Amino acid sequence: SNEFSELTKEYNHMLLRLQESGKKITEQQILLKNAELKTLQAQINPHFLYNTLDSIIWMIQSGEYKGAEQMVSSLAKFFRISLSQGKDIIPLEKELEHATSYLAIQNIRFKDKFEFSVQADKKLLHYLCPKLSIQPLLENAIYHGMEGVYDDGEITISVYEKDNLIHIDVSDNGLGMPEKVVEYIMHNRVVSSKRGSGIGVRNVDERIKLIYGEQYGVTIESELDEGTTVSIRIPAIIYSEENR
Repeated sequence: SNEFSELTKEYNHMLLRLQESGKKITEQQILLKNAELKTLQAQINPHFLYNTLDSIIWMIQSGEYKGAEQMVSSLAKFFRISLSQGKDIIPLEKELEHATSYLAIQNIRFKDKFEFSVQADKKLLHYLCPKLSIQPLLENAIYHGMEGVYDDGEITISVYEKDNLIHIDVSDNGLGMPEKVVEYIMHNRVVSSKRGSGIGVRNVDERIKLIYGEQYGVTIESELDEGTTVSIRIPAIIYSEENR
């Protein structure tokens, strides 16, 4: 009887240690992923900044002052929201502002190669979203979706709620991608640092899974000659004073 009691006690202690160990591993993974994201931001953003400033200088020299002014304004907003006072989870409204600033900059740089629009339910703007989740999807749409499209390019951001989940879709009407390119995007964290932020779609997917769970994350649907839609699914958590 005493031996069985001791065995039960040790078994319960073992389970508790395993649960604590699992929790610590998850916390360490989140911290590592956030540290990785911050490192990417620090290393890669200067490339995006350099390319944008280079475009601004070229526009000023060419007398395109209005475009240069718009780009400087968008760039200031882009980096202000990128900082977000050190917060990693921000209201969806701010994340969409960041995405719109990025698109405005790229649209000027690529000389109106594409049009873009944001379709978001206003009731969802105060819901929470991991920072820098949408911009890598837009980067993918520009450098993969718009490649080879010379006019009438379209990029659309759609935000809606379904089954108590927030869905964020980034769609383009580009040439689409074969399965092997989709696989590459989903299994490689970093895109070309000379062209973009360097925060790959896979990185966004992994961060979302670490924060919310394996049932959430990023999916890609693409058809050749039809276009591509990259989708984020996260739980519907509204911003409040309690969780701010």
